[in-house]
Amino acid sequence: MAFHVRHPIALAARPGARTFSVLYFVESLSRAAMATVLPLTAYALYETKEAVSLVYTAVSLAALCLSFAIPLLVRRISRKWTYSLGCALLALCGALTWLETPPSLALALLARTLGAAVINVTLNLYIMDNIGKRDLARSETLRFAVSTLAWTAMPLIGVWLMQARGLWAPCLVCIAGALLLAALFWYRRLAEGGPIRAAGGAAAPGRSPLRAIRRFAAQPRLRLAWSIAFARSAFWTTFFVYAPILMVEGGRSATAGAMVVAGGNLMLLNNLFTRSWAARFSLRRVIGGALLVAAALVLLAALLTRAAPAPAGIVLVAAAFFVAMLDGLGPVPFLRAVRARERAEMSTVYRTYLDASELLPQVAYFFLFMIGGFAAAFAGLAALMTAIGLLALRYLPRGM
Repeated sequence: MAFHVRHPIALAARPGARTFSVLYFVESLSRAAMATVLPLTAYALYETKEAVSLVYTAVSLAALCLSFAIPLLVRRISRKWTYSLGCALLALCGALTWLETPPSLALALLARTLGAAVINVTLNLYIMDNIGKRDLARSETLRFAVSTLAWTAMPLIGVWLMQARGLWAPCLVCIAGALLLAALFWYRRLAEGGPIRAAGGAAAPGRSPLRAIRRFAAQPRLRLAWSIAFARSAFWTTFFVYAPILMVEGGRSATAGAMVVAGGNLMLLNNLFTRSWAARFSLRRVIGGALLVAAALVLLAALLTRAAPAPAGIVLVAAAFFVAMLDGLGPVPFLRAVRARERAEMSTVYRTYLDASELLPQVAYFFLFMIGGFAAAFAGLAALMTAIGLLALRYLPRGM
């Protein structure tokens, strides 16, 4: 029967860490091309950072509500078509940004957020089906490490293309990356259910969003995993959106903003080593310690924003080194704690940290900007990261 397949035998092999790393790398190419272009375009179109904050808040709220339809999509149209929809949404982001109007940019931000959510949920399902729990730390750190090139180079390339050729150029890169991602995904032909399955029992029946949230909230380890991911993502949301604006508002160029973002993304390279650090010092200490050190650096950046925006940007890059450690290790507490029968529903609830980290900080920043500008906003972020870091040190299992 092996000779009756319609594709090369190599494609039938069980996908491993390299497969998911390649997919994540190509997705990163598409998204990173717009990482600095979008906030700078928003600042130019909406004119103030407070207005930018309101637009991002509205987009995040809409994305949060729509994201609960992802499990329904997975059940109705299958994972592969749901993943493909995510690719189409990333391409749509580039097309809508190309129009360069305030309404189309808001829709582009929504398409990008939803596209990332759809891809994140479905990719996590494939990973949990094909990567054993003992290999998750290696798989996740490798996945984020290989994306470093994209997240380091593409923000700079995107801004350079925008200044040299016009907004259409990075938009075209975004669209091309999304189409390439879809092509690679279909080439790999990932199976709907991988070899790693729950021991006995039928799959959990579909739950309503509210029942899934209640089930998620009833499990302390899942709550803590969500909190860690939320703190990490809140930093990156703040970093990607407001670090470029801080540079421009402080009299620096758009290129300087892109360099700060690229420098922060370069810190993802430490994911090549975080697995060994976690094995030596324990996952609990690495996650908790990284959050606390990053919080201290963000607070220092807050103190520098008014007098020295450029040094503040450098300090934020230093903070990104410690937050980047959580990109590879941060998802591990969730991936180890979630039950196989509840993967689709719990993955959807878990990934709401993305929408929440784009919604809640933006709401807070709108008021904090009026109180004390960037200094107040960054101080609020530092307080959040400190609280979650202390919780991680206290409640993550010692053996993890």
